[in-house]
Amino acid sequence: MRTLRPSVVRIITALAMAGLAVPAGAQSREPYPATLYHGSGLITIPVAWVSPRNADVVLNAAGKTIPWAIDEDAHNFASYVNTNLSGETHWMGRFTVGAAYYSQNPDWGLFGQVLVLRDGDVPFLPGLAIGVRNLGNCKTQDRFFAGCDVQLDSAGEYQRVEGGMYRGFNTRGTLYGVLTKEVGTGAMIGRVPGSASFSLGWGNGVFTEEGELGDAYNDKGTIAKGLFGGVRLATHPTLNTSLNFLVENDAWDWNAGVQGDWRGVTLGFYVTELEEGGERDPRTLIYNYRKWNASLGYSGNIIDISRGVILRTRITALAREEQRLRYEIANRERRIRVLEVALRRAQAGELADIERRRRELEAEVSAEREAIRQANERLQQIERNQRNPPPSPPPSQNPPPRPPQR
Repeated sequence: MRTLRPSVVRIITALAMAGLAVPAGAQSREPYPATLYHGSGLITIPVAWVSPRNADVVLNAAGKTIPWAIDEDAHNFASYVNTNLSGETHWMGRFTVGAAYYSQNPDWGLFGQVLVLRDGDVPFLPGLAIGVRNLGNCKTQDRFFAGCDVQLDSAGEYQRVEGGMYRGFNTRGTLYGVLTKEVGTGAMIGRVPGSASFSLGWGNGVFTEEGELGDAYNDKGTIAKGLFGGVRLATHPTLNTSLNFLVENDAWDWNAGVQGDWRGVTLGFYVTELEEGGERDPRTLIYNYRKWNASLGYSGNIIDISRGVILRTRITALAREEQRLRYEIANRERRIRVLEVALRRAQAGELADIERRRRELEAEVSAEREAIRQANERLQQIERNQRNPPPSPPPSQNPPPRPPQR
């Protein structure tokens, strides 16, 4: 198996050391996308990062172009694209557990990691994580996780078999350790600050096993056996979007790609085995040529999702209550309009009655005032007469006649 030239190795080592020398303070600012086969990381390699939020979940579906058939014209989707599904959960800000569903065969495997040291906990030191991959039903998985297959037997039933060229692999329980350092980069794209991160690690199993295939398994691209590393540049074109540019070496090949995120929905496009050509290796039909990859994923929080379900139920109930209240308000508004018409009619009738009564009262008041005036005049007359009584009449000249004498 050929490796890279020493000059390239020195460049990669310098980049990794530069990442480790970045001052502390960029502690887990940016979440990492899901890898093609497992949980959070770069394109295929893990990173020393665990979400600080409890119960975060990452779901991902990915496809890789691997034309298995010798006759390229005989390909269909199943023989041309190898698909993978994975799900990962983050807990207590320290460990992750997940499961992967490899290819259409199907095969499965569990994986997880523990964050021993978080980036920024100790000044100038990177984050450190140890993890395990491929705790599943097939020990002969290769680096593309296509090491087991299904075959139709003589009884007409499908049986899972280990392909002949994979029998030298033993990758079950792959262990690894990885260092990751993150540094802020400012607002390179958009107005929201981004970051750059550097990861370097080593692992066995999937990272070292070549199944005695030699150059047929990997022709070039290895820095050192089991050594992997990569760089991620995270930017934010808008407040709710992020754009990640990824470059890595997965201990076998060089890979690069771009991944976008909008409110937890992720879409990625990657090119793997960049150092290889575009022609298939006739020895295996699988390795040592450039491949195209795509992924679609979702990241969220189990607690938030459950609360969202409750909130949606409440919103539905509130929407129904709102509809009922609007209907009631409309009915009451119609009732108010009817009452207002009746009130105006009543007010019009009352005004006529009030006017008639007003005239009667005014006539009575006028009569009373006239009576008072007449009484005052009579009173004044009496008072004048009392102050100036009339003179007594003069005495008569003839005496009054005497009554007759008896």
